[in-house]
Amino acid sequence: MRDLGKVIAFIPARAGSKRVKAKNLRDLCGQPLLAYAINAAKACFSHADIYVNSDSDEMLQLGLDLGVNTYKRLESLASDEATGDQFTIDFIRNVDVDTLVMVSPVCPLITSEDISNALDAFKRNDCDTLISCDNTQMQTFCRGNPVNIDLDGHLAPTQENPIVSVLNWAVTIWDARSFSLNYESRGSAYIGVNRVLYPIDPLNAVKISNEPDFQLAEALISARKISG
Repeated sequence: MRDLGKVIAFIPARAGSKRVKAKNLRDLCGQPLLAYAINAAKACFSHADIYVNSDSDEMLQLGLDLGVNTYKRLESLASDEATGDQFTIDFIRNVDVDTLVMVSPVCPLITSEDISNALDAFKRNDCDTLISCDNTQMQTFCRGNPVNIDLDGHLAPTQENPIVSVLNWAVTIWDARSFSLNYESRGSAYIGVNRVLYPIDPLNAVKISNEPDFQLAEALISARKISG
C-alpha cells in the first residue's frame, strides 16, 4: 500500500443554491444538512484535518461550532460559473495536503465507513483519483442511444448487461500533486486521469438537489434511527 502522506478532508459548500435556497443550512431531522458531512468526516479524521470550504460566513461558523477548520472561498470561486477544478486547485495551493478527500455536503446519508473504505481502496490502487459511484445493469440510454444494450438482438437478462457506473461524488479522493500537475498540463483535473470508480450503497449516496430529495432523505434518516 502506498503512503498517503498528509490527508485532509474538505467539504465544499457554497452559499448559492438555485433549486433549493440555502439548502446546506436547511434543517434535516434536527440539524443543518451541512452538519451531516462534517460529522461523518469527524468520525474518520482528526478535527484539525477537516475543512469546511465556503464563501458563506454562516456555514464557516457552523464548521467552527462543530470543531473543524474553515477555508474562506473567494467570491469569484462561489459563482455559478466557477468549476470544481477551480475551487479545488485553489484549496490545494493554499493548504498543506498530499491526499485530499472531498465529502459531499449534499449526501447526508454517507457514513464514516463509506469514507474509510474509500480511503482504503485509494491506498490500495495506483490511481490519482477515486470517485464514488452507483453501479447499475439496468438497460440504459443516453440521448436516445443505447449504452449497455444491443437493440439488434434479443433483450438480455438485466444481470447479463455490462455495468454502467453513475458518478455520485459522495466521496472523492485525489492525490494532490497529481491534481496540480493535471490542472497545469490539461486545464482540468477534477475527474482525474488514472481513476478508480468506487461503488457505494446507493441509499448512502442519496443526493439533495431538489425538494423531493429532502423528503426522501428525511424518510431514510428517520428509518435509520428507528432500525439503529
